[in-house]
Amino acid sequence: MNKILIIQTRPGIGDAVLFLSAKHEIAKNNKNSELYLVTKERSRAKDLLKDDKYIKNILYTKERSNRNIREKLLKYLDLWRLLKKIKFQKAYIFHHSIGLYLICKILFIKHIYHYGFVKKNENISKKIFLTVLKWLKIKTFQTTPKIFLKKTKLNNNKNIIIGIGSSGITRRWPLENFTRLIKLINGKKKYNFYLVAGKNEEKEANQIIKYLKKNTKIKSLCDKSIYEVLTYIKNSKLYVGTDSAFMHISAGLGVDSYGLFGDTPTNYAEYSRKIHPIIPEGYSSIGHGSNAMKKISTDLVFEKIRKII
Repeated sequence: MNKILIIQTRPGIGDAVLFLSAKHEIAKNNKNSELYLVTKERSRAKDLLKDDKYIKNILYTKERSNRNIREKLLKYLDLWRLLKKIKFQKAYIFHHSIGLYLICKILFIKHIYHYGFVKKNENISKKIFLTVLKWLKIKTFQTTPKIFLKKTKLNNNKNIIIGIGSSGITRRWPLENFTRLIKLINGKKKYNFYLVAGKNEEKEANQIIKYLKKNTKIKSLCDKSIYEVLTYIKNSKLYVGTDSAFMHISAGLGVDSYGLFGDTPTNYAEYSRKIHPIIPEGYSSIGHGSNAMKKISTDLVFEKIRKII
């Protein structure tokens, strides 16, 4: 059986979902082949792809900085050590990197497909799509990703995922906005609410729960593993919250995801028809540095989701 190597080492969980449909398309066009994905542990790929029907082999590279030549060389040495015992027929590199290309050459991989050596300022979603079309010589493919999951136990008509987490202070939405939004939703129909964020944000989740618990069925999932949270998300009616890893995961599980974009460009969400960006009123676009999360009103968010709750 042929062995296919895919290298995608952008570390975010959102990145893991963003590139997922491209990885699946490579698998579909390399039938009777065994796929190996090289990525970073922070991507949580082993959790996200635990039940994946296409990608069975996930290898984590060590986390190293690019601060100096020594660290860069060690990064490539780590990769060579990780892969040297496997004979690959093809490699697909989702990076602009001469180093990764040379490693694949050293590994005697016959067919190497890569982004190129000179990085340009490009739309990340379009770059993935157009490059895969070129690599595979196909006309189109479905960019909305699918996260496979075996376990489904909850009732999706009664659950809503609230994403309170963020990767930076400028991407946070005020906690009082979340509490008011939950109260507005509860006023229309009673739901079970699940708060998702990183473990370091459990304090914020508990503050929301403390304020609402008397009149609301609400629970924090901050202490759960990514794989455990997948079941809750898969069996929910919708996701509403920050532009975060959980927004991308929700979309990958087929859940309509309403993301709050006040400091990140919405083109990062263009790859999925399940992501519905919400930007502040009066803004035609949002980018890094907009610092406008507080300008997204609770009433605006409620209006966007009320048609499906």
